[in-house]
Amino acid sequence: MTKLFALLGASALIASTSACEKYDNKAGATDAAAVTDVIKADEKAWNEQFKAKDQNKLTDRYADDAFFAGPGVEPANGATAIAKIYAEALTDPAFSVSFASDKVDVSSAGDMAVSRGHFTENYTDPKTSKVMTHSGSYVTVYKKQADGSWKVSDDITSAGEAKEVPPAKPAQHAKMVSFG
Repeated sequence: MTKLFALLGASALIASTSACEKYDNKAGATDAAAVTDVIKADEKAWNEQFKAKDQNKLTDRYADDAFFAGPGVEPANGATAIAKIYAEALTDPAFSVSFASDKVDVSSAGDMAVSRGHFTENYTDPKTSKVMTHSGSYVTVYKKQADGSWKVSDDITSAGEAKEVPPAKPAQHAKMVSFG
């Protein structure tokens, strides 16, 4: 019986050692910095697409089976449902989003990345017609596609209480002063 446990223990040790060697192999290591640069460049473009209110480019970044959850909207499963959320939001003249990642993590296999950060969103409250703002945090999961591109598979945001955007102060005209 002890020989059987010794044999099983030795087999387990060999299996775990070979598994470690597989993951410690530097020849196939992922260049996490390069993937991070790709994700950050994508997020910069994503911010520009929000400014331009470019629905097609905003929604093309989502995988077909993506999931989206955010404040004030029902969670959406799939790119088509997410496109409907964007379409509705983009009809609001006050709608704007800006965000920045605080951290990007890349899987050791190089096939997934997670970005987390902060955002600010402005929108018109449908009940009061007032322009509101809220800020919060997000987590976005990216998956590498067969063609080498990256698509969003999960996009989840959480925000604090919305506040009314204060009205802009009227411009004050400068007084003319005569030197003379």
